[in-house]
Amino acid sequence: MISATIGRYKIIEEIGRGGMGIVYRSEDPLLGRDVAVKILPPNFTENAETRERFLREAKAGAKLNHPNIRKIYDINEHEGIFYIVMEYIEGKSLSDILKDKKQFTVEEALKYFIPVCEALEYAHQHGVIHRDVKPANVIVTMQGEVRLADFGLAWMETEQTLTQPGAVMGSFAYFSPEQARGEKVDRRADIYSLGIMLYELLTGRLPFEAKNPASLIQQHLTVSPQRPSTINPQIPRNIDEAILKALRKDPNARYQTVAELINDIVPKKVEAKETVKITASPAEAALHNILGNNYYKQGKLDLAILEWEKASQLDPYNALTHNNLGTAYDGVGKLDFAVREYKRAVELSPNNFVSHYNLGSAYYRSGFTSEAAEEYRKVTILNPKFPPAYYNLGNAYYKMGRVEQAIENWQKALQLNPSFPEVLYNLGNAYAKLGKKEEAIEYWKKTLEIDPEFAVAHYNIGVSYMEEKNFEQALASWQKSLELNPNFAEAHYNIGNIYYSEGNQEKAIESWLKAIEIRDDLWEAHYNLANLYYQQEKLDPAIVEWQKTVTYNDECWQAHYNMGNVFFFEKNEIDPAICSWQKVTQHQPDYWQAYYNLGEAYYKQGKLELTLMEWEQVISLNPKHWQAHHNLGTVYFKLGRLDKAISQFTKSLALMLFG
Repeated sequence: MISATIGRYKIIEEIGRGGMGIVYRSEDPLLGRDVAVKILPPNFTENAETRERFLREAKAGAKLNHPNIRKIYDINEHEGIFYIVMEYIEGKSLSDILKDKKQFTVEEALKYFIPVCEALEYAHQHGVIHRDVKPANVIVTMQGEVRLADFGLAWMETEQTLTQPGAVMGSFAYFSPEQARGEKVDRRADIYSLGIMLYELLTGRLPFEAKNPASLIQQHLTVSPQRPSTINPQIPRNIDEAILKALRKDPNARYQTVAELINDIVPKKVEAKETVKITASPAEAALHNILGNNYYKQGKLDLAILEWEKASQLDPYNALTHNNLGTAYDGVGKLDFAVREYKRAVELSPNNFVSHYNLGSAYYRSGFTSEAAEEYRKVTILNPKFPPAYYNLGNAYYKMGRVEQAIENWQKALQLNPSFPEVLYNLGNAYAKLGKKEEAIEYWKKTLEIDPEFAVAHYNIGVSYMEEKNFEQALASWQKSLELNPNFAEAHYNIGNIYYSEGNQEKAIESWLKAIEIRDDLWEAHYNLANLYYQQEKLDPAIVEWQKTVTYNDECWQAHYNMGNVFFFEKNEIDPAICSWQKVTQHQPDYWQAYYNLGEAYYKQGKLELTLMEWEQVISLNPKHWQAHHNLGTVYFKLGRLDKAISQFTKSLALMLFG
């Protein structure tokens, strides 16, 4: 337990860290209840204008009293630290639930979505705009109740996301076009974000996705979203249209109130999409099948789909038509529709191995690996001499972590087709995963005997040589892979590593820059560049590369730690150092050095209670750290807590003398 207080609140334990500060479960001794205390980062309240805005908007949020809004109990300041006291909720964020579930049924989605809408309608009627509606700000209690959180605070999250390099792109995904342009927003910005959220709940994906904020914002401004029902055919028409209306670029063309959105969704939420009833006619269906086949051969898949849809309605029990329709949907990237048609084909003709194989492939590419494996397994029974079935069954098992079963099936594929380079390559990967390097290299070399231009096989052989410290052979293999594929970013990256190990910093930088020119999201190259720039005392370029590192991999705590050290010890910039070290504690909570540095930063700012928290955390992780005990003694002495100061000084001295 942390022995510190903020105001009247006794800190019990840390329950979260992020860019918006640290959250502690705390006890309110006055009312005898647990609360959540959020301590805000110092940079958000360092000037009067920001501080006044914080107080104004947080107080407005605190006035909201609705069963679906997280309550704010107190807003205060202690030793220059601004903090907010909120309702303590045991539960999970909707974003975490979404990660586990990936996609909801309509009924499940509305169970979470409608309470959020009702909370926002209430807030809008009281003149409060949220500005950052997203699943991460929706909390579902252990009892299944829904709370919308961070009213009065979301503007700060938004401001940080817009200005801090390396910030997580979560908020950008839900920004309205007017927010992206930096314009003044009203309730219609929240309605746009609601549209994004419902789209994600029902389809399992966001309408706009990109690798960097600029590209994502551009999509919000200019790109029309894909109709959600083309991703999830189970979405009723009224909800499909409601989502698209909420996502219109022009606020005037959207719903003007959340109530309008609710009214368009709720009365029709269980209605199925309209279907056209057509009298069965197998003879007429055959004509549409012929037309569909012709269009398919010409590459006109949309027209083929139209004809085969008509054929399936006229002759709904023709398995071949459903399989063909599935193939066409597959070809235009509509995997959900393809799965639906392949499943119907399998139901109508259970012994047709082609439909099972197609269904397995669609499942695999949709991320349903175990279902894919079952379909491929059925193919091996229906047609035991079909090598691709064993190959793909091996792929599915490998993806599921069942390496031995993957090897068994790839070996069967190889018996049927000894010149199957992809199988040989995968066998090499499997044996490498099992630590059998000699067998792995043997299979990769066999791959190259059949297909000398299999660039990734050259690359993997190079990795094996590198692990054996055979730099010359590794370099030769990677250079060969680059001859075959000059845009092989990982090969450039690893060649840069070899140059670095040989002391050729110029060549290393050249290779790493080439790697990120090809693949800017190759965070390892950014990280290595940053470290080398730091060695060369090029501090600003080093910071830029560390920031790019965490943009693509926020969990690279070493980059956060290094940035914090440079900000604090080299540039005397305390607030960004604190933000960076807090990230370290978030991703690597056992790394005591980050807590120690945080304590130094808070001590330098004169924030003694926060200093105590961090150095006590150091001791909990590293009890023999005598300097931390000594430092705690110094802080307790300054606070006038002499008994604790003496205790800490005594422990420090004992550790110095006796270890």
